[in-house]
Amino acid sequence: MELLVVIAIIAILAALLLPALAMSKGKARDAGCMNNLQQWGLAATLYVDDNRQVFPWPRFQVNSTQEQDNPTWDDINQFYFAGQGKDVWFNALPTYVGGRPLYKWTTDPTGFAISKSIFTCPTADAAGLDEADVAAGFVDPATRPTFNFAMNSRALEGYPSNAVLKTSMVRHPSAFVLFSDVRTRSDETPFYGPEARATDLATPHCYTTRFSSRHNAGADITFSDGHAAYFKYSYVCRDARTKAADPGRPDINWACDGHKVH
Repeated sequence: MELLVVIAIIAILAALLLPALAMSKGKARDAGCMNNLQQWGLAATLYVDDNRQVFPWPRFQVNSTQEQDNPTWDDINQFYFAGQGKDVWFNALPTYVGGRPLYKWTTDPTGFAISKSIFTCPTADAAGLDEADVAAGFVDPATRPTFNFAMNSRALEGYPSNAVLKTSMVRHPSAFVLFSDVRTRSDETPFYGPEARATDLATPHCYTTRFSSRHNAGADITFSDGHAAYFKYSYVCRDARTKAADPGRPDINWACDGHKVH
């Protein structure tokens, strides 16, 4: 009888402790993600100081949408050694914070997928990829890198296509989005869009349409002054039925001059 009582007490304590342990683990993952995004912000600050206050590109400057959205490992390797990828954020920034540029991972895609590098959000890593997304061809780590973080792709909206983003063009550094968590699974909720499953996953550049909600219905953002903060998905994105639109928040600017992006 005494043994049964002890077992019952242990079971009750375990039931009470497991949710707390799960919550602590989740908070640790969230903290790891925030730390990595802060590292990207620091790297960008150091980079612009070395490059005449010019920011790196959020994607390859080529005439192929497919290559810009979902560059394969072969694309990254070929573009870099052809001189087309040295100033893209995922190649230009990692070394500033002791990381490994993405082009150096092209010979080891498996190693990249399991690495605990600054490219990795622990929460996204713990969730893994949705098998349905892999089967549908939306993501394939063996073929292309699956990005957990992405750089703002709408910074130069309204500027000429050949414009280069400079620090002097940023009106509100503490509000201008530089990096954010990007969606890696199509079953993330909430998600504002026309389809339950969206194909723009794990891309190297982002906007509200690709903003993640994996951290308790929200995600982290790094701003151009270097600080990072957490926001709820519903605060960052407006449900425009056909897409997740920019609500024009004064503290979250996707355009470098602060205007509401369309």
